[in-house]
Amino acid sequence: MKRLLKTIGTSLLAISLMAVGLAGFLFFTSPGQSSLTQLSLAAIDIEQQIEQVDATWDQWEDRLERQVESAIPEDVRLFFAD
Repeated sequence: MKRLLKTIGTSLLAISLMAVGLAGFLFFTSPGQSSLTQLSLAAIDIEQQIEQVDATWDQWEDRLERQVESAIPEDVRLFFAD
């Protein structure tokens, strides 16, 4: 009888620990996915902002290059031509 109660108690403890583990996994997985989605969206937003800054920098660089080229006299530009 004592052995039977010990087996039942051990089985109930094992099942309850598995249930707690599964509940914890499900609880932390759902909010975890939501957090990962938010982080992913934030990363995409930052990437788009960086691309805009890069495009703006390229435009500024091209504009500056054109200004410098236009400031150099035509006779001098011949020496720098490829």
